[in-house]
Amino acid sequence: MLRIIGITASAIGFLIFFFPVCAGIFNFGVFAGTLLSAGLFAGCLMQKQLQAYASGSTALHMLIRLIQTGYVLFLVIAAAACMMMYRETRNLPTEDPDQTMIVLGCGLEGDRPSQMLWRRLTAAEAYLKRHPEIPVIVSGGQGPDEIMPEALCMKNWLADHGIEEGRIYTEDQSSSTYENLHFSRKVLEQNHLPEKIIIVTNNFHSCRAAMIARKQGYDCSSIPAGTTWWLFPVSILREVFGIAKEWVF
Repeated sequence: MLRIIGITASAIGFLIFFFPVCAGIFNFGVFAGTLLSAGLFAGCLMQKQLQAYASGSTALHMLIRLIQTGYVLFLVIAAAACMMMYRETRNLPTEDPDQTMIVLGCGLEGDRPSQMLWRRLTAAEAYLKRHPEIPVIVSGGQGPDEIMPEALCMKNWLADHGIEEGRIYTEDQSSSTYENLHFSRKVLEQNHLPEKIIIVTNNFHSCRAAMIARKQGYDCSSIPAGTTWWLFPVSILREVFGIAKEWVF
């Protein structure tokens, strides 16, 4: 029974993690999820053969035990990371007016925000309209496949949706979450903006972004934007590895 459940679950997992490839998305989350699902599927499918081989080979028996232990350890780490992700989505901003919002970039589609970035901008727009005293930094450089800096696209989008341009500051050199926050500090200092920050990013990314911000000395809260449903499993898995990396380093 457990073998059938494992085969079914791993086959579904493979389809879920491989699906984004059909939309031209291939990142570490896709690779790791597809590989883990395929490995679990093969292990469950060949369970009897592996057990037979292992009974006559101490080395193979140890290897199988090592792989099983690795899977269990991964599940424990993943569960802990998911709890941290959830906790950070509850770390919402206070009503303190002395705060600066930082919206993290996330790719463009031509001169328009990607799906993920659109969700971040929509969440930022709603909060900024409720809190007209809060300034905002849009942070994101220009990738090799982009026709303009993400920050410029984000600024244009917010301005087109009713946010006063005088409240919008740009940081257009960054290429990672670390650089988003590191370079944004210069914008804060140069414009004498409040150093307590509100990070706007997708819900799965809020935890790691906040971890990086706190390592840089920020006092921060989070506004978690939604995530496109079919990208959620891939994004969560990628963040599990990302959070583990932040723990180690």
